[in-house]
Amino acid sequence: MTNRTRRDFLAYAGTGVALTLSGCTRGGSASSGNGETKPVDPSKGDGNIDLSAYTDANIDWKKHAGKKVNVGAVQHAWIDSIRPLVPMFEKLTGIDVVWNILPEQQFRTKRLTDVSTGAGKFDVFFMDQVVNQFRQAGWLQYLDPYFQDDDLYDPDWYNRDDLIGVCQEAVHGAGRTKKWTGMPITVEVHTMFYRKDLYEKHDLSIPKTTDQFLHNAKVIQENESGVSGLVNRGQKGYGMNVYTMDAWLREYGGKLWKSYPEKSGLDTDVAKKAGKYYVEALQNYGPPSIGTMTWSEVVAAMQQGTAAHVMNDANLFWGTLADASPDGGDIGVAKMVTPKGSESKFAPGAFTWQLSTSKAAKHSEAAFLFMLWATSKPTQRWMAIQRSASFPTRKSIWSQKAYEKKYGKEFSKVSLESLKSAETEPYDAMYPVWAQKYSIQLQKAITGGKSVDSAMEKAAQQAELTVGGN
Repeated sequence: MTNRTRRDFLAYAGTGVALTLSGCTRGGSASSGNGETKPVDPSKGDGNIDLSAYTDANIDWKKHAGKKVNVGAVQHAWIDSIRPLVPMFEKLTGIDVVWNILPEQQFRTKRLTDVSTGAGKFDVFFMDQVVNQFRQAGWLQYLDPYFQDDDLYDPDWYNRDDLIGVCQEAVHGAGRTKKWTGMPITVEVHTMFYRKDLYEKHDLSIPKTTDQFLHNAKVIQENESGVSGLVNRGQKGYGMNVYTMDAWLREYGGKLWKSYPEKSGLDTDVAKKAGKYYVEALQNYGPPSIGTMTWSEVVAAMQQGTAAHVMNDANLFWGTLADASPDGGDIGVAKMVTPKGSESKFAPGAFTWQLSTSKAAKHSEAAFLFMLWATSKPTQRWMAIQRSASFPTRKSIWSQKAYEKKYGKEFSKVSLESLKSAETEPYDAMYPVWAQKYSIQLQKAITGGKSVDSAMEKAAQQAELTVGGN
């Protein structure tokens, strides 16, 4: 990890209504709404993992036996992959796991209320772009004391150096603190998806530059009825269009901030150039609904055969887009293209979900044991190989032959090469506020409501006012 300790930032403290938990289920046997999941028998293992993989560690797993941990989570593939193994954790530790699984936006609201009011209903919860907002507000609990506790942590067994670099950065407040803000459970990096059957039909080559990509999108759109040249997230939201757009801003040589908090980088010439590429590509080769598309609709369009490309989005969609064969069938995966020019670079975006705990949580030590177990090599390997968790945060799992056999050589190669050059957003404490405003301006440009130049200039102004006023 690059130990970049940035200057401290003022926190944005949100408020909300009293928290009530919903969607609560216990252990690993109940489903998250998509049917029952079959738990692993903790007394028998599954032929690939047993309790000795954990009991060999110099950790007092039973230290908090009899307690329970409430896990606040979004509906995610990680949940589906880990829940069958949770009975093993419960047998190992004597700790009961209670799940609180919610749709993403609903979860964010409840998480904010839980930590900001000090309710402490969630002992451990999914953490994302708001990490520094929560950290600077004093809501998050750093994990460093637990890593220093000989009863709770065995450094040789866990091996933090095995965590992928961008994941290590993410769990240090996106590189803004040397302290641990959480533990990484997933990693994703921007890749391009394309229709291999249409590439073969029209004698197209995998593009490396933006010009080549647009050429391929144009050829397919003009020659295939009912097929758009591309799809991408156009919907407003800092996890929607901003998530995909910012990679292009970096690839063209730009930055979100020229100097934080005084000067935004969104209204620079290079940012406008990147914005024009992004917006015009979506307008010219996307479906009419491109301005309101979310990631789920992007995936659905590729599955239904109504789009030729996903311009750039999370590689973890490979497990959904590809058919049962490791080579993906008609869907291919490739690295993001790069623009021509001396300032351009290959810089796909990366994102990591982490598990965190708050200062108000009632069972943070027990939660730490859950985090440790969930992100350990035995657990992550089982999730990746025995289930469909194609997003391990450990380098050693990506390099295993069993992983490559399951997900395909091309996916492994493209993902690893992309992760080596990937950059994470430097999520400042005000990011959730100004990035949301930025996304609204970007959506207006995509839908033709205003020019790219005007949208980027307004977004920069709003970002500076938002940060400067707090």
